[in-house]
Amino acid sequence: MYDVIVVGAGPSGASSALFLARRGLNVLIIEKKKLPRYKVCAGGTSRYTFELLDVSPAYFDAFSIEKIRVVYKGNKKEYPVPGKSIFTVKRDQFDYKLTRLAYESGAMLLEGEEVVKIEEDNKYLTVKTNLGHRFSSRYLIGADGIGSRVARFIGSNFGYRIPLAIQKDIPYKDPEPIISLFMGLVPMGYGWIFPKNNMLSVGLGAYKFPPKKMPEVLSSMLEIFNHRDVPLLAHPIAFYRGKKRLATEKVLLVGDSGHITDPFSGEGIRNGIKTAKIAEETIVECIKRGKSLEVYTERVYKLMARELFLAWIISGIFYRFQERIFRLLDRFDMGAILSNLLNEKTSYSEILKKLVKAIPSIF
Repeated sequence: MYDVIVVGAGPSGASSALFLARRGLNVLIIEKKKLPRYKVCAGGTSRYTFELLDVSPAYFDAFSIEKIRVVYKGNKKEYPVPGKSIFTVKRDQFDYKLTRLAYESGAMLLEGEEVVKIEEDNKYLTVKTNLGHRFSSRYLIGADGIGSRVARFIGSNFGYRIPLAIQKDIPYKDPEPIISLFMGLVPMGYGWIFPKNNMLSVGLGAYKFPPKKMPEVLSSMLEIFNHRDVPLLAHPIAFYRGKKRLATEKVLLVGDSGHITDPFSGEGIRNGIKTAKIAEETIVECIKRGKSLEVYTERVYKLMARELFLAWIISGIFYRFQERIFRLLDRFDMGAILSNLLNEKTSYSEILKKLVKAIPSIF
């Protein structure tokens, strides 16, 4: 019998287990793959993420970014990034090391088994794996990503269209510490090149664009790279699109299971770990007071919903008017703005105010 079972060992699941184990709870992580396992992800995050975890970026071999480059139809603009404020990580190693931290803090780990059934009675939850093993707990955390079985179990229906991203991870020795963002390639989307340790993640994401045409568009970004033997992989993005149920009396959702990825930046690691922190605080409090976890939904949205909604509004402006926004960029210190956003030193409310003031001059 466990206090908490966590389904999934991505950033939100592993950090949930880490936070709860540090508080002395008896935690089991169930991950359907053997770790480390490959995960398609651009891997961008911030110093704030590591501060939430109370772990140094160096532990994860995080790659420090020095500049942001924005490209629109061959025209380039570059902006310096404040030192050691934006990083990239390789998700296979990041997830693995974060899960190991949780294990070393006292959490138990079951790898290579998938939760296929969830049952609940008056006192406990029981999960059954594909290998027939059964485990019970007082509480359950769904960290099993888009299409979450745990989300379906609590009746959360994220029934809107989910944007698609495609990406190739290309071996590349000593890449420049520059994130490149490509505007004007697709409507309602953008391309990217994220450097990592001896790797470049080259990808394309779009809200509304035929998936079959995306590889052709991405090929224009790949021409200078030796990539023929590198597989092209696709993954959906769990953008926030409005409030949904994130918890019941004994079950809650974190990270992509709750669709809280930033609609503007596409960054999900930080928000996933933020929800894990809220989950920890809620579970510990509810154990002490014998209360329901249902307060978790309101706590998440009270902290995050306004900013996520404004990020969605800004993304609509940004992606619809890409050529005009590109001309506008020089009025802003984009490196500092992105750094401050990702490190939560500024807000989308402030960015929207500046954007509204500047827009009349370009129309």
